[in-house]
Amino acid sequence: MLHQSTSSDVAPFTVTKGTEAFMIREARLDELEAIGWVAAEAFINDTMAHYISSATKPMSITSKADLRALYDLYYFLYKACMIGGGRAVVALPTESSSGSPKIAAAACWYPPGNRLKVFNALRSGVLRCIRTWGFRSFMRVSEEYTSITHGVFERTFTAKAMGIPVSDVSKGRRNKRKTLLESDSWYLQLMFSSKQYEGRGLMSTLMREGFAYAHSVTPGIPITLDASSSRARDRYMHLGYELMEPQTMIGVQRVGSQGIAPSKNNVERIELTGVPYWCMVNWEPTKSLHWKEKDTSEA
Repeated sequence: MLHQSTSSDVAPFTVTKGTEAFMIREARLDELEAIGWVAAEAFINDTMAHYISSATKPMSITSKADLRALYDLYYFLYKACMIGGGRAVVALPTESSSGSPKIAAAACWYPPGNRLKVFNALRSGVLRCIRTWGFRSFMRVSEEYTSITHGVFERTFTAKAMGIPVSDVSKGRRNKRKTLLESDSWYLQLMFSSKQYEGRGLMSTLMREGFAYAHSVTPGIPITLDASSSRARDRYMHLGYELMEPQTMIGVQRVGSQGIAPSKNNVERIELTGVPYWCMVNWEPTKSLHWKEKDTSEA
């Protein structure tokens, strides 16, 4: 049964943004194509996408090849999450003229102890991504990006030494404490809003829905993510996240800050500074549940 949102709701529910109403619920597998295409448009200027794809020029929303390549990537990531024990949540306008799902925003989450596995990657279309972008791009994601990001997460959790109470009933011990590892956190792998629905506050709604769900099943567990733009970083900080380190760099001496690699067709010289991104954590997401949401000026 659907209901109007409160600040601590778990999907499904409806929420009103200005004069528009949106349904917030878990995504279905038959919506993956729609999610993939909307995500492709949303991330067309993403610096990390440029780097992963080994781009030598900015991607264009008018390029069918660019959109198809990004579609393959985000279709794969969302499907792998959905079939691999993760959780994908979408926002859909309640009034839509078309019969097919119209994705206004989407998020995909991995719960504690669960991350992308090789078998699920194969089932979800990773080979199609490799055929499109090449093995170098695959290695940039699976080895370089994963290794760098995990290293930042690991250092942060080691320094924090955050403990939670656990009970080992089988050994007759109670009130034992466990030090959290990075893998014990929730991980927000992806979140985006459709360009058509930017500024409605839908990403904030999906984030708080994620906070509420995480609290309902694993209270007291932090949430991690990495932001690929300063704009996203600032929005996440507004929602209670903090930086693990001032910034993280990838692709130094290979690409410029926009993720573009030099080539003979580049008109301007590119400084190979690498791509900055930001690893972030919300240690106490429940504190953000009751903050007042804005209907505008947010993604």
